[in-house]
Amino acid sequence: MKRHSALRRPHTPEDIARAASLFFSVRRLIRTELAKGKRVDPSTWVQMETMKFIAEHDQPKMKEVAAYLSITAPSATSLIRGLVKSGLVAHIADRRDRRASRLALTTRGKAKLSSAIAHGTALLGELFSTLSEEELAAFVGALERIKKKASA
Repeated sequence: MKRHSALRRPHTPEDIARAASLFFSVRRLIRTELAKGKRVDPSTWVQMETMKFIAEHDQPKMKEVAAYLSITAPSATSLIRGLVKSGLVAHIADRRDRRASRLALTTRGKAKLSSAIAHGTALLGELFSTLSEEELAAFVGALERIKKKASA
């Protein structure tokens, strides 16, 4: 049975501070585990998330990438420029608008993303193994609710 938000007690500042602190601690742990002690450029995370977005959406436009990442158009352009220069993403001519271009992963980009996802899934699977199936489902559900509220 779902509890109505009006019936819940408000979170205390201590509860919120603890949740935020744990969130950032786990985030740092995940980044450390995925890097396995190597110094990782934080932009690598954004690049992989960008490539994942491009792969999951049918040739998105630059403005769709910017909106997804909540960054400015010039920042998205800079990010994509680096991925294009690395041979991971390509500009595709828009069939309906000659002035516009769309984005697609190259064969090299698909391979790099697939490898990164496999590597990340294995490491995160190990970290999340401490959770039961129900706990992981609750964790994912909580993150989805937070994301939904934040983007509303």
